[in-house]
Amino acid sequence: MSVGLWQTPEPTAQPTLVKTLVIGAGLIGSYLALQSKAEVVLDARHVAGGASGRNGGLLLTGIANSYQAACAEYGRDLAQALWRTTIRNRELMIEWATKLGSPVRRCGSLIFAYSEQEHAELAAAASMMHDDGFATEWHAEDPTNRGFWGALHNPDDGAIQAALLTEALLRESGATLYEASEVYALESTADGVLVRARTGNWLAQQVLVATNAWTGLLLPEFGSLVIPARGQLLATAPIEPILVQACYCDYGFTYFQQTPAGNLVIGGFRNRAIAEEQTFADCTTPIIQELLDGFLQRHFPEAADAPIERRWAGTMGFAPDHRPLVGRLRRDERIGFAVGFSGHGLGLGLVAADELLAELAGTPATLFSARRFSETNHLFV
Repeated sequence: MSVGLWQTPEPTAQPTLVKTLVIGAGLIGSYLALQSKAEVVLDARHVAGGASGRNGGLLLTGIANSYQAACAEYGRDLAQALWRTTIRNRELMIEWATKLGSPVRRCGSLIFAYSEQEHAELAAAASMMHDDGFATEWHAEDPTNRGFWGALHNPDDGAIQAALLTEALLRESGATLYEASEVYALESTADGVLVRARTGNWLAQQVLVATNAWTGLLLPEFGSLVIPARGQLLATAPIEPILVQACYCDYGFTYFQQTPAGNLVIGGFRNRAIAEEQTFADCTTPIIQELLDGFLQRHFPEAADAPIERRWAGTMGFAPDHRPLVGRLRRDERIGFAVGFSGHGLGLGLVAADELLAELAGTPATLFSARRFSETNHLFV
């Protein structure tokens, strides 16, 4: 997250000229590289090294809030648009994964009620979703008999191996990837945007930023608009099949699935240590891992003695209203961005990237436009 003087090329070295350069080799950056025909992709780490390779792998209808809560927060029209956008994004993810031979499965999802209060909210949400034409089924009792209060079933949802899809998209793009190539400065010049990175300098006519949690470290405009938030997970060794669907509960703070190989993957409990989890570090912590262990033992007793094969963490980037930020910088309109996915890069990322590309082509972004935060600071066009 910083670059030393001795780690960079000589300042007099001539930059390489490119038309389009993408910063960030995660899911969104790789898709942007493909759709924009970018020549170069730079990443501080490696492809899918951030949240794109460290997530729960779920393709879900909606966002973390229930449909009822989203309608209350955003208004019913915007909430409905968000839900339909996640469906469109889900289908786009499945389409690309299928086309590129990346693992994906349409297994349905269960949004479990983790408390009596959440049960009431999900029941109301199911009714509202039905009224608005969404295919969903409400179970007033836990259909899996695992100690939950009830569940909302979305039959068309699924699960995906996002790291492999990210790699496949980047390969398909034909762009040249520079790993371990942290960008430490973007300088506006008359001839283009000078991109300074560990591995070299580039002069680009267009720069697309897809750095999510790390955006504020490169672009000061996002210092208070994209906040890091760590998510922690564990995976058991492969066990016999016990779970079909992709699963969510506790208002999205806990999520789980069983992979085709048999690993039971459980993530979450960030809400039990919000301040501690507001970090760029991707190490695990005892308090969260113990909570994940407890969840495994309570709700999956047949897997309680299974060896834990892996524990890991990944850092997400959260926007103030939990909606992605798409647009261009006012100080240099040649710099575009799609960031702040708020834990829903798999659920909204490709559509948000398409919205950015449409904006760059002259159609203003709407649903995710960063202009909603620009009324007073005028940072974005």
